[in-house]
Amino acid sequence: MRIAVRVLLLAALIGGGVWLWMYFYPGPEEAIRRRLADVAEEVSFKSGEGMAAKAMRAEKLASYFAREVSLMINLPEISSHESMSRAEISKFAFVLRSTPYFRSLKVECLDPVISLGGDKKSAIVDLTLRAETAGDKYLVVQEMKFTMKEVDGEWLILRVETVKTLN
Repeated sequence: MRIAVRVLLLAALIGGGVWLWMYFYPGPEEAIRRRLADVAEEVSFKSGEGMAAKAMRAEKLASYFAREVSLMINLPEISSHESMSRAEISKFAFVLRSTPYFRSLKVECLDPVISLGGDKKSAIVDLTLRAETAGDKYLVVQEMKFTMKEVDGEWLILRVETVKTLN
């Protein structure tokens, strides 16, 4: 009986150790999923944020991107093909949070399909982006493609583009 308890205790310790290892050292796909969830969380905001909080969250959002990011956005009201720096992304995020047109914004990255490169240091992620504002006045559901690269253990976004879909 004592041996069975010891074996079960040892198995629980090994299982807990494996779980902790997988949590703190995830594979590339899980790291990308977590990173995209963090980006969506940083883009999202609620009304009532102070100016300092807006600035800090805008800076944190910019840290998820490479130094230069290529944006190819084609939405009915916006068409943009440009390159932006981290500072410009931070400024844009701050302005978006400060504009009176949006009291809040909730962004979700749904169903990411991750295609890792052969070196396991680059990836192309196809996903559905869902964004809504307070009262669902503005609701956007858009297919997106993100190109990401691992730099110093962090997955950074290099390119963002909309995907044309059939209606």
